[in-house]
Amino acid sequence: MLQSSFVKYDNRVMTLWTPRLHDSETPLYQRIADALERDIATGMLLAGSRLPTHRELARQLGVTAVTITRAYAEAARRGLVESTTGRGSFVRNVRREAQAPAEELDLATNMLRIPLAPLAQAMLQRMNAAFVAAQYESPAGSERHRAAGAAWLGGGADPSNVVITAGAQQAMFVALAALTRPGDTVLTESVTYHGIRWIASLLHLRLEPLPMDRYGLIPDAIRKTKAKVVYVTPSIQNPTGTVLPEKRRRELAAIAEKLGLTIVEDDVYAFLLDDPPPPVQSFAPERTVRVTGTGKSLAPALRTGFALAPDALVPKMHAGLRAAALFTSPALVEIAATWIEDGTAMRIVEQKRQEIALRNRLARKILGSRAGGGDPRSPHLWMEVPRRWTGDSFAEEARRRKVLVTSASTFSVADDSPRHIRICLGAAQTIAEMETALHVLAGIDEERAEGPVV
Repeated sequence: MLQSSFVKYDNRVMTLWTPRLHDSETPLYQRIADALERDIATGMLLAGSRLPTHRELARQLGVTAVTITRAYAEAARRGLVESTTGRGSFVRNVRREAQAPAEELDLATNMLRIPLAPLAQAMLQRMNAAFVAAQYESPAGSERHRAAGAAWLGGGADPSNVVITAGAQQAMFVALAALTRPGDTVLTESVTYHGIRWIASLLHLRLEPLPMDRYGLIPDAIRKTKAKVVYVTPSIQNPTGTVLPEKRRRELAAIAEKLGLTIVEDDVYAFLLDDPPPPVQSFAPERTVRVTGTGKSLAPALRTGFALAPDALVPKMHAGLRAAALFTSPALVEIAATWIEDGTAMRIVEQKRQEIALRNRLARKILGSRAGGGDPRSPHLWMEVPRRWTGDSFAEEARRRKVLVTSASTFSVADDSPRHIRICLGAAQTIAEMETALHVLAGIDEERAEGPVV
C-alpha cells in the first residue's frame, strides 16, 4: 500500500511518500512517474506537498539517485511537479484560475514538438552528402527511396506502386488531379481536413458531405452517389479524432468495388496507433490510393510524402508530379529513408505516441466531458462549445484571451457548421503551457458571456 504522511525536514514539511510500483517492462523511472501521477489524481498527494529528496526516495526504493532524478524530471515534463533549487520538488497546483496568458498560446496548429537537436548534426551531414550527389531525376525517384516508402506504409507494400512526393498534401493533390476532371464530385466526411478543400478549389471539384457519427464516416450513405472519388481519414480523423472500425472499413471498400469508386485514404495519423485496424486499402487495393507522410510523424521540415497507388494510376500520378515539380527533392527523401532504415523514425514515433497520449489524458482531466469522444491517442480534441456560442464566436473569444483554436467552420463541408472547435494538443511548447490554455478554454462559458454570441 502507498504510504503518505508528513514529517518536519530542514524546517519544512516533507511528504513521506513511497510509490506503489506495478510490474511492467516500462523503465523504472517512468513507473515511478506513473505512480506519482496516479496518486495525485486520486488525492493521495495534495497540491503543494513537498516530495522526498532524491536520496531519500532512492533509499526507500533501493535504487540509485539517478533513477529518482530521471523520475522527477519525467514528472516535471508531465506538469505534475515543480522543483526549485535549494527548496526541493513539490506537487504542482494544476487547478489554477483561468487567466489570459501573457503571450498567445497555440492550440490551432496540428503538430507535435519534440526535441530533435541530437539528430540535427547527423541529419545535416546526410543532407549535405545527398545535396552534392543529387541530379535531375525522373518523378519516380530512386528504387531505394521507394523501398523505404513501402516500408513506412507497411502492409507488404510493393515499392513499384509507391509515389514519392513533397509531403502528404502534394500526394493527395496529384492523386485527385489524376482521378478527376473539373466539375467532378468528391465525397468526404461532413467535417474534414481543410487541406482537401484547398485542393478541391484549385482543381474546380465539388465536395459532397457524408454523414458521420461517433465512430466516423457512415459508409451506407455512399450507395446512391454518382461521384467517382471518396476522400476519407479512417485513422484518427481530422478534426474529430475518431478511428473508423474495421467493419466499416470493409463496408466502405465493398461499396467502392460495387460502384466503381476510387478511395483516397489519408493515413497521416495512423502512426499514433500501435494497433490500428487494417487500412481500407487492404480490402480494396485496386480501388484505393493510400497516402502518408513524415511531416506529422517525424518533423515538419522533413516534408516527404508516400502514396501507394494501383498499377494503372501510378503513371498518371507521376505525370502530375512532373507537371507540378519535375521530381521530389532527393535530399529530404534521403534523410527520411535513412531514418526509416536505421530505426530512428520508429524511435521518434514512439516518443510522439507517449507524448500525445499523455497530453490527451491531461487535457481530458481539465475539460471533462467537453473534450469529446475521439480516440485517446488523438493529437486533437473535437470540443462542443457551450450553448449560445457558435464555433466561430467561441474561437474569437478564445483568441481575445490569447488562446488560438480552430472553429468547425474551417472543416465543414456542409452548409451548417457544428458548434465545435478543434483543439490541438501538440503545438504548445510545454505541457504547462497547454494546461494554461485549456484552463482558459474551460473558463469560457455561457454564464460569462456578455450578450448574445450566436
